[in-house]
Amino acid sequence: MMRNRLIKSVGPKLLPFLLSSIVYFALQPQKWEPSPYRIFFKCLPIVSLCFFVLSYYFSIKKRYSSLILFGLILSCVGDACLIYCENFFIHGLLFFAMAHLTYIIAFGVSPAKWSVLCVCGFLGLSIYLFMLPGLQNEMIFLGGLYILLILIMAWRAVARLQVFEKMWTWTKICATVGAILFCISDFVLAVNKFRFPVPYHQEIIMGTYYTAQLGLALSVVELSSRGDENTTQVCSKKKEN
Repeated sequence: MMRNRLIKSVGPKLLPFLLSSIVYFALQPQKWEPSPYRIFFKCLPIVSLCFFVLSYYFSIKKRYSSLILFGLILSCVGDACLIYCENFFIHGLLFFAMAHLTYIIAFGVSPAKWSVLCVCGFLGLSIYLFMLPGLQNEMIFLGGLYILLILIMAWRAVARLQVFEKMWTWTKICATVGAILFCISDFVLAVNKFRFPVPYHQEIIMGTYYTAQLGLALSVVELSSRGDENTTQVCSKKKEN
């Protein structure tokens, strides 16, 4: 019953995103010269997700929805900058860094889950040391800062999942998968740009990126908020018993 409600509520709203994503991969505008048309087709799926999030804007998760929406908008601007990579790569990097900061604020600081932070910290240091030989000038600092922010974002997404406490919901899973896929997308982009060519890098980068943003957008769905409250109440009653 719940699944049917979910499909009927969410499915039609995601059609613009799905169709625009199919059009993007069919036309392959990443192979075109930088132009407004290329910006349009690259950003259209994210713009579609912005409207999807707006449809849940007045739910009881309004603050969370607002932050996710703002993160999507910042990402969209970052996408446009990266099309003109030679001149605006750092600008795009900074817009995506602000998007990750927005997602971090949305996910909050509780629960901490220090073990997850340790794993993310180890991965972040390893990735930075791996990328360091290819970084020059300001990218030595900016690259490290970006890695720090995106892995903090992944930490906060994974930490709030609370699998072992049985307080997870499908929207938290969507946010977690989205955060992890975002890390994979950016890692492949960085390796291809600063270390060595990655086969089919455009398909991998954009496929994981669009799916990542879809997961983050799905985490605002209003139906989940009732599930969150019910899950919390069940866990509280178990503790009391």
